[in-house]
Amino acid sequence: MCSGLMRKGNSMKITAVEVTPYRVPYREVHKITTLTLSALENVLVRIRTDEGVEGIGECVAEAKWNSSVVESLAIVVGKYLGPNIIGMDPFHIREIWARMDKVVNGHEAAKSGIDMALYDLIGKALGIPVWRFLGGSNEIPIPVEGPGFGIGFMPAEKAVDLALKGISDGCRQIEIKCGHPQGSLHDIAVVKAVRKACGPEVSLKVDCTEAYTLKEALRVLPQFAENGVDWVEQPLPRHLLADTAEVRRQVPTMIALEESVGSAADVLRAAAMGAADGIHAKLAMLGGITKCREIAAICSTVGLGVLPGSSTPSGIGLSAVHHFAASIDYARGCHASPLARTDDDIITEPLPAYPAEVKLTEKPGLGVDVDWGKMKHFAFEI
Repeated sequence: MCSGLMRKGNSMKITAVEVTPYRVPYREVHKITTLTLSALENVLVRIRTDEGVEGIGECVAEAKWNSSVVESLAIVVGKYLGPNIIGMDPFHIREIWARMDKVVNGHEAAKSGIDMALYDLIGKALGIPVWRFLGGSNEIPIPVEGPGFGIGFMPAEKAVDLALKGISDGCRQIEIKCGHPQGSLHDIAVVKAVRKACGPEVSLKVDCTEAYTLKEALRVLPQFAENGVDWVEQPLPRHLLADTAEVRRQVPTMIALEESVGSAADVLRAAAMGAADGIHAKLAMLGGITKCREIAAICSTVGLGVLPGSSTPSGIGLSAVHHFAASIDYARGCHASPLARTDDDIITEPLPAYPAEVKLTEKPGLGVDVDWGKMKHFAFEI
């Protein structure tokens, strides 16, 4: 335990917030409906205190999802948010959020990095893992939805090979990206091929990433259902909640929303319209652990499932997702390791590329340490 916590009348103070943009190349380009990704490109956030305890988080740059690029994230955190929380007690997360919201409207992707770092810092100061002080448990391992970050756009034969690779490593939840430029027939062919190869015991989720019209969704999703797809994520553009509700009424698969949800208010709106069975709560997009726990609480109240989400972080951001998942009743597993796409990670002990489950430890904070030698190699200046 940090000795500073034992001093009566004094509280720990934030003394510095540092940002480091970094880029870790992918082995091959990853394509989905809205994005073509060639690297893990994010911003490391490091919060220091007067007690010598520090916390690590990261901001994930995905312009399509969170309207942020790495340059803007580094500037928002480094120039605006960071300087305005200097001198504050890192344990006072609500007050820090109020200060950040006063300084900058929106920019949840930037605030997420600070939020993650605060939880990491508090856990280290207390000498306990984040999942424990959130009231969670590590007794039941978190299942991994794979393989890697899901099956992107590729021929059906390659999709089958990747799915079987995940299954051979113990994965029992498969995600397939649909909305291929060749049309829905390609999507259906991939889903059919993966289902046939994997058998009936493996759970399938299809992520459409806003690809379909209402007419297309009503034609395609029943065929997904015939092939045992359990969840379909964001079948229609984010603003078409009424049409999404119509799809949900007519199609037997469960519908998850991602792009349609940018706040807790959006969850309430989707629930009121009957547009969802679950919410894909991405920490990097929605405001870190703090805001996603708010969303999880609302989902619990209105009867929606929570699908913990990660976007494309390093092992730091993924660890935050795992601790969040361990503190809620989740409806589905989450991704595990960037090594599914990259040859390296910026932490000292990366998870393997295709684990079947994640078992959280008693290591304080988020339970991961930055490899500063690797960070020096992957960092770049803006």
